Amino acid sequence: MATPNIKRKRLVEKSLPPKIETYIPESRLFTQLQALERRLDTKIVRKRLEVQEALGKPVYKKRVLRIFVSNLAANQSGAPALLGADDLDEGRFGAAEVPSWTLRVEGRLLDPSGTTSKARSTPHKFSEFLNSLTVELERNPDLYKDNLVQWRRAAAESDVDGFEIKRRGDEDVKTKIILDIRTAADRFKVNSPLLRELLDIRGPISKAGFIMKMWQYIKFNNLQDSNDPDQIRCDVGLAQALGSNVVSFTTLPQMLHVFLTRPDPLVIEYTVRVNAGDFHMAQYAFDVEVEIEETSRHNIGPLANVQARHRELAQLENQLAQKMEEIHNARTKRDFLRSFAEDPVAFVHRWIDNQTKDLEVILGDRRHGLEAALSAIMAADSSAEQMTAERQKALEKETAKWLKESALYDEPWADEAVFHYLSAKTQERMQQLLQAQHQQGHAQQQQQQQQHSALGN
Repeated sequence: MATPNIKRKRLVEKSLPPKIETYIPESRLFTQLQALERRLDTKIVRKRLEVQEALGKPVYKKRVLRIFVSNLAANQSGAPALLGADDLDEGRFGAAEVPSWTLRVEGRLLDPSGTTSKARSTPHKFSEFLNSLTVELERNPDLYKDNLVQWRRAAAESDVDGFEIKRRGDEDVKTKIILDIRTAADRFKVNSPLLRELLDIRGPISKAGFIMKMWQYIKFNNLQDSNDPDQIRCDVGLAQALGSNVVSFTTLPQMLHVFLTRPDPLVIEYTVRVNAGDFHMAQYAFDVEVEIEETSRHNIGPLANVQARHRELAQLENQLAQKMEEIHNARTKRDFLRSFAEDPVAFVHRWIDNQTKDLEVILGDRRHGLEAALSAIMAADSSAEQMTAERQKALEKETAKWLKESALYDEPWADEAVFHYLSAKTQERMQQLLQAQHQQGHAQQQQQQQQHSALGN
């Protein structure tokens, strides 16, 4: 199995060479831009996490729910002026002749202005926006027993576009329709008029929103104690509302909880009319603001161009890498020429010495460490056994040279080099094992095919 050629991304040196500011003072601007880039990267990472968290949460938008109330009357023309419950039976009038009426409560979600037929979302049912519905009928309890009708949301119940209540009767009936509107988040009513005025609360609010309003009021009026930030020094209005001049931050949420109650339901009063024709509708429709979940997130503003911005940044990074490589090459060339200009003879000797060492390493003739030191000692001993000073000098020279060269492997790159070397060897061994396994499986398959062919013959 051939190993795929994986193109590794080259590491880019983004820092300027040392002492470059001495020759190019404008390079300080690049250093300042790098510091600004690091701060921007930190903020971008934090904002990206916030955006990801926000996208994971459902988003709700406000829409208008219009509620219609109407009723139908049936078999009223031939009925007596007043009938009791005992008279309204099928025995005297028949099933098709009993006077009756039907109360209807319906709702429809209004489309925002400018919405086209293609842009309309999935239609919503009326009961989706209700927690409960209660209808109270003002009828004689001695004649009619079922004067209270209730509906409450159930988990497994299907949503409907409206509700119908059918009753027998031949006279107008006053009704009271009580609707408990369902909200996306739990919202409450602040039952203290003074707190509503101080915190500028105009409608139902969540617990978190209520606490945030209180915190904004405390910060705006500078009510936090400078010596003890946990203590709040209430002003006249807040002290009157909370009943205390000093309040602790730890007890504030518990104190505010007593001011929250369930919001008032929507109450609609309607009169069922049976003598004004077969159909009668209320004079007004009722608009209620509700919250629905935003299902489509294709247009999310600046986030729509994130991929294009990433590509543009990648191109700029490549251009920066090329410029930095040119700067480093120019600095190396400058140091090379400057060293030659200052002392040409010494420069040539150093250059020849380095080239000689590199050639020895390439050819494998160069000996390192204790091997070179022992060779020098043996050479000194063979030339003159009594030259102790020369022997000592050769030993010190080779030992210092060996220590200098061994210090090279103490640098930070040595660990990384060993890691990459071992990783490459591990990958090579894995490829060999996979190739051997593949060959073994192929051989077994060929052997099975040969056995099948032999059995067939």
